[in-house]
Amino acid sequence: MKTNAETEWGIHWFRRDLRVPGNEGLKINWKRNRGRTLGIFCFDSTFLSRSDFSHNRFGFFIKTLKALKSDLVEQGGDLLVIDCQPSQAFPQLLNFFKNHLTSPSLITWNRDYEPYAIQRDIQIERILADFNIEVLNCRDHLLFEPTEVLKSEKPGDFYQVYSPYARKWFDKLNGSVGEARLKSQTNVRDYYLKKNRRQDLFKMTWKTFTKKSSFPFKDSLEDFELKNQKKVTIPLPEAGFFKAFEMLEGFKAKLLNYKDQRNYPSIQATSRFSIYLKNGSLTVPQIISALGLEKIDWKEKSGPAHFVKELAWREFYYSILYHCPRVETKSFLEHYENIAWENNEDFFQHWINGTTGFPIVDAGMRELAQTGWMHNRVRMIVASFLTKDLLIDWRWGENYFMKALLDGDLAPNNGGWQWAASTGCDPQPYFRIFNPWLQSIKFDPDGIYIKKYIKELKNIPAKDLHDPDGDRSKFGYPSPIVHHSVQRDKALRLYKR
Repeated sequence: MKTNAETEWGIHWFRRDLRVPGNEGLKINWKRNRGRTLGIFCFDSTFLSRSDFSHNRFGFFIKTLKALKSDLVEQGGDLLVIDCQPSQAFPQLLNFFKNHLTSPSLITWNRDYEPYAIQRDIQIERILADFNIEVLNCRDHLLFEPTEVLKSEKPGDFYQVYSPYARKWFDKLNGSVGEARLKSQTNVRDYYLKKNRRQDLFKMTWKTFTKKSSFPFKDSLEDFELKNQKKVTIPLPEAGFFKAFEMLEGFKAKLLNYKDQRNYPSIQATSRFSIYLKNGSLTVPQIISALGLEKIDWKEKSGPAHFVKELAWREFYYSILYHCPRVETKSFLEHYENIAWENNEDFFQHWINGTTGFPIVDAGMRELAQTGWMHNRVRMIVASFLTKDLLIDWRWGENYFMKALLDGDLAPNNGGWQWAASTGCDPQPYFRIFNPWLQSIKFDPDGIYIKKYIKELKNIPAKDLHDPDGDRSKFGYPSPIVHHSVQRDKALRLYKR
């Protein structure tokens, strides 16, 4: 006769941790229940109805879910994708188990730090408490959570400037906690090489339950894919942990030159990990561990050090969103909340279409429209241009980026836009305004990037690309819709008021 310990099983609720290896909550559930762990994912209608919802980004998310499910199934496990909010899905599932079978002994998930997600998780914990089921949630996609890198021991005493935050973050990286967390990810590469994958890793599938006629749900993954793929407008890259880790392996050769080359959009020098970080196919701890960057010092000026500082920026923005959730819709610096933006809708449409007459700006916006991605230096240029040259509210640009970017992620997207608009924490000062002509001369001197995305300018001499007074209309390219020097002065007056 089997003992209770031999029949207990668990559910892991996947959210933005769409991978098997190094998944903290899944690992605990799997160990506790000796492989008898099932995966669940709920399509939350609240997220699907957001104003910044993107069919392209959703399409990539679905591809990531499919990759996760395939990985689980290959190893004897399973993933049930439910078309239902978790607050409705869990009671229906648990009532079914209660009435028909043995209920799960443990439900796990990994923490999220967005305002809505925090409130949702509190609600789910209350629901599950009524069913007397143990709940465990874990840190996963961040190396250090917002509550761990603080100015003092006082709760909520959070850093509002990046540099002191990053110094503390690096101290923790080189401390015992950081060392332990990175060490826990060292076997992830073996998983990528399929050294520690086996067909019997998991001991249960959803067929145990779904074959019963009273089971409340069917798997909705294919239905969502069929409905959404008709609205996808760009080619979607490969998704999932194995593709993400393949890119991670390939990035090793770029690390030494990262600091010197990362600002040049014509060079494939950046990691492009953001698209995989968004869905949890990769995590910050996995990246640092796999690249052997455990002992990087804050004071280092090397390419590897600079790359780790970019990862720290990401976690800094999560800290800001967590401690100051109003930044989702409001300016972090409250005295800039009521800037009298001009919000010219024609200008905004030119910006979206890549027809402003500023080649570096238009190249970036066309890259975004064609690929769902934009080089980070160019993101700063186009954001500064929208807010400081066109005098358009940063929220318009932030919302559009979330719609257009495959890596659209609330915390870093919001942080980046408020930095560019000088309304956020640790912003560039309002009087520091990017000159798009000088930016293109400095970072795309030969026009390689510009000509790649603005085909009508492919035969123009490079020097003529960066000339504010040049006539590019004979090539079928529009004249600048504003004069940078005039708009700069207007922006300075706007912010001073």
